[in-house]
Amino acid sequence: MWSFDRTVTIEKPLVTVSWRSIGFYALTGQSVITFKERLVKEAIVEALEEIREQNPVGRILLVADNYGSHHACLTQQLADELGIEFVFLPPSSPTLNAIEPLWKDVKREISPTIFEDKDHFRQFLTEAFLRLSHRLSFAVDWIETFLPDIQVLQ
Repeated sequence: MWSFDRTVTIEKPLVTVSWRSIGFYALTGQSVITFKERLVKEAIVEALEEIREQNPVGRILLVADNYGSHHACLTQQLADELGIEFVFLPPSSPTLNAIEPLWKDVKREISPTIFEDKDHFRQFLTEAFLRLSHRLSFAVDWIETFLPDIQVLQ
């Protein structure tokens, strides 16, 4: 029989960051992750430019929630200029967004890791997001629901 007089605790130093991540999960083309200090319309516009830069050819259909910066006139004007079309989800329906399962797996990978500093965290997050975004499996349910005529090779 073993007995302990004290509770064992494990301390995990946390890295705090002042930026927000914006992810674009491309079913075809190149996924993009970018980091901005605030999620204002100007930051969303910069993210749209980065998405188009990484995906210079073809139509981009961007599924988005109803965050105010997504609906801003500046955002919509630039999206039109860049050939990016927004599809807005109904309010309170994150389960309809194909990127949510991807973010869930990214968070799962981040959870057990101890980061040295903000740069290490940012690099890890970027690598995990881009590596996982190559999997179409996150979007299979979404594709079957909204694009039933498309065959998905898993």
